[in-house]
Amino acid sequence: MGHKGNKEMAAAKLLDWRARPFNPRDARNTAELLDMCVEALQDKRASTREAALTALAGELEKLPLLDDVDKACFNVFALCGVCIKEGRSLKEARLAYRAVGLLALTHRAASPSILDEAFPLLATTIRDQDDAPTLAAAIDCLAAVTFAGARNKEHVERSLKVIWDTIFSPASRSSSNLETKASGQVLVAALSAWAFLLTTIVSVTDVLRKVDSAVWNATVAYLAGLLDHDDRAVRMVAGEALVVCVELNLTQRIPRKDMDALAAKTSDLAFETPSKGSQHHPPGAEGPVSTWAKLVQLNFLRRFLGKGFEKHVEDNELFKEAFSYGADEGTLLSVAKKKQSSKMKMKDFMKRERYLNWDCTIFATHPHYTARYKPKTLLKIGWH
Repeated sequence: MGHKGNKEMAAAKLLDWRARPFNPRDARNTAELLDMCVEALQDKRASTREAALTALAGELEKLPLLDDVDKACFNVFALCGVCIKEGRSLKEARLAYRAVGLLALTHRAASPSILDEAFPLLATTIRDQDDAPTLAAAIDCLAAVTFAGARNKEHVERSLKVIWDTIFSPASRSSSNLETKASGQVLVAALSAWAFLLTTIVSVTDVLRKVDSAVWNATVAYLAGLLDHDDRAVRMVAGEALVVCVELNLTQRIPRKDMDALAAKTSDLAFETPSKGSQHHPPGAEGPVSTWAKLVQLNFLRRFLGKGFEKHVEDNELFKEAFSYGADEGTLLSVAKKKQSSKMKMKDFMKRERYLNWDCTIFATHPHYTARYKPKTLLKIGWH
C-alpha cells in the first residue's frame, strides 16, 4: 500500500509540474535554469519554447560557468536545432539561432563541435531563407559559432563565402550588374558579420594578398557599389568593411585612381552621423579604438551580445587578450590567438572529446530528459 501511495504521489507531483507554466525565476542557479530549459524546449506549446529560449539567452549573456553543466548544454544545443527545423514560428527559430551563438561564445570547450554540427544547417538556411529577420539571425549565429569554434582559417573562409554569397549571389557576380537583391536588414547583418570574420584571420592576410589579389580587387569593387545604397546603415557598414580591407592591406594591387575615388567616397561617410550605439570605447579602455578592424569587431560583438556585451568583453577568455584593460590597441581577435599552451590544448581537447561522447551517455544519466528520442537521434533531427 505504501509503495502504491508513493507512486501516486510521484504521479501527482509530475502532473502538477507539467501544469505549471515555465518561469525562469524559479531557478536558483544556472544548472537549474538549464534543466528547466531542457524540459521547456520539449513542450508542445510554442510560447513555452520561446520563453525558454529567451531565458536561456538572458542567462548566457551573463557569461555563466558551464563546465559543470555540459550535459545540459548538449541537450540545449540539440533541442535548439529541433526548434529551428521543426518549430512552428520564425520567431522561435530566431531565438534559437541567438541561443546557439551565445552558447558557442560562452562554452569554449564545446564550440568546435557546435560549429561542426551547426554549419551545414546554417549554410543551407542562409542560402534558402527568404525572411529577412530570420536570415539576419542565422548570419549572426554563423559568425559567432565560427569565431568561437574555428580551428583554422579554412573554417573561417567557408563561412566568409556563405555570407558573401548572401550579399552578392554567384549569379549576380557573373553579370555586369552588381546590384544585390538582399534587404537592408540582411545587408547590414551580412556586411557586419563578414567584416568581423575577416579581421579574425588577419594573421594570414599576407597569403590572401598574394594568392587572391584578383578576388580581393573584385570584392572591393562590389563593396564600393554599396556606398551608393539608399539605406544609410548599409552605406556605413559597407564603408567600414572597405576601410578594413584597406587597413589590412588587401587593396594594394588596386589602381591608384580607383583608390583615390574610394577614399573620397568613404571620407564623405565620415560626415554622416555615427550609427546609434557605435562603440568607440571598449569597457576598461582609456581611449578610443585606434583601428577600424578593432572597431568593426567591437561593433559586431556589441550588436550580437546585446546586454551581455560588457560582461563578455571584460571577462570572456575569447576576448580578453584584445579588449582587456591595457591591451595593445593593435591587438585583434584572431583565430590563431585562440591557441593556448599545450596543457590547455590537451584540457580543451579532452573536453571536446567528452562533448562528442555525450550522445552515448546522457540518455541514461540525465534525469530530466523526456524526449522520445535518444540525444544522438535528436541531434540528427535538429541539425542534420
